[in-house]
Amino acid sequence: MFEVTQFAVGGLDDNFSYLIHAENGDSAIVDPCGDLSRLFAAIRKHARVNPAYILITHGHRDHISGLDEARKAFPAPVAAHPECRVHPDIALADHQRLPFGDSCIECLFTPGHTADSVCYRLGDDSAIFTGDTLFIDCCGYCDPDTMFRTMREVLYPLPDSLIVYSGHDYGHVPFETLGVQKRTNPYLYTDTLKAFRREIRKL
Repeated sequence: MFEVTQFAVGGLDDNFSYLIHAENGDSAIVDPCGDLSRLFAAIRKHARVNPAYILITHGHRDHISGLDEARKAFPAPVAAHPECRVHPDIALADHQRLPFGDSCIECLFTPGHTADSVCYRLGDDSAIFTGDTLFIDCCGYCDPDTMFRTMREVLYPLPDSLIVYSGHDYGHVPFETLGVQKRTNPYLYTDTLKAFRREIRKL
């Protein structure tokens, strides 16, 4: 079982950072950016913290602005797409599973917003961290053809139970299940490329 804490860190554009904590103490940070003081305070409150990973969804500056600070306070290897500008300690492969707690964190390549975009799926299907690929109610600026394939072939088939934790506070709620987003988010439920391109023009 995993505990996920979402932090509204400000950043360049209402960014979110995350702390994932497993029962055995394994912990991971997702996209350290903005004001990380509350995140570090939350880490200090846990009796057991084993810094396991710093997970980067993509290399845009607003998602990695706190990386140096995080490395000092949370000495864990940085994991990201091999083409990510952060030069990760762990260059991830698509569907690679990182051991975490009594389960894993799975990396999914999700290009479209950027070529190095990835999402992180918790092994118990409780949550997915989507960066700027999938927001609540919308998606990130993108190459439409590439993003359409990501939405239809990678994200849409995933279990409805996953809670979508995105990189920015852009939706009507800060997080929501993927099942609800499949029904309400046009960038996820649209099933033809032509219609998807029309939706993208609205961003």
